[in-house]
Amino acid sequence: MLAKVFVYATLLAAGALGAVVPSTQLTPANLYQTSDPLAVCEQRGIDPHGSIPSDANMVSAGTYEFTADSDASHWARAQVALATSPESAKRQAANIGIGMWAQDGCSGQGVWVDDANYNVNYYTAVNMFSVGISYRGLRNNEHLDFSKTKGGDFCGTFTYSAGFQTPVGCFNSQLINCFRIWL
Repeated sequence: MLAKVFVYATLLAAGALGAVVPSTQLTPANLYQTSDPLAVCEQRGIDPHGSIPSDANMVSAGTYEFTADSDASHWARAQVALATSPESAKRQAANIGIGMWAQDGCSGQGVWVDDANYNVNYYTAVNMFSVGISYRGLRNNEHLDFSKTKGGDFCGTFTYSAGFQTPVGCFNSQLINCFRIWL
């Protein structure tokens, strides 16, 4: 059964993100090294440049949950790969996409936020262990914080922040249930 993903909709400030900026590759120690997610999409007939497949469950506008090995799971993984591939120019989105997965290497059940807003807590009851960033890396003035559940609060315990200028890609994480991007 899919865990419900909730968006804590208290917007402290809204901000539009800028254009896509070049980013460097993650170090080999942090980069998810497995089969090519774009090739997997092609084999399964999934258009990684199109909309998220219909087997995703839309929780709110731009926020989806999906099961392991679903078309939506492979599409979301491809979003992380698109920004580091020569095909990234085909992607029209200029904002930042962030996902969390229940298994290492951005695999398994997960949550994808196609256009994350500033100052919104995105959270799930499922324990997540990897993160994917797509479309562009973090900018100098941006913070991406991760938290885990404490009591009934899915964002109750701060765990860590992604480093400044974290590039696009997938990285393994300690246990998290929540993320928030802010200035």
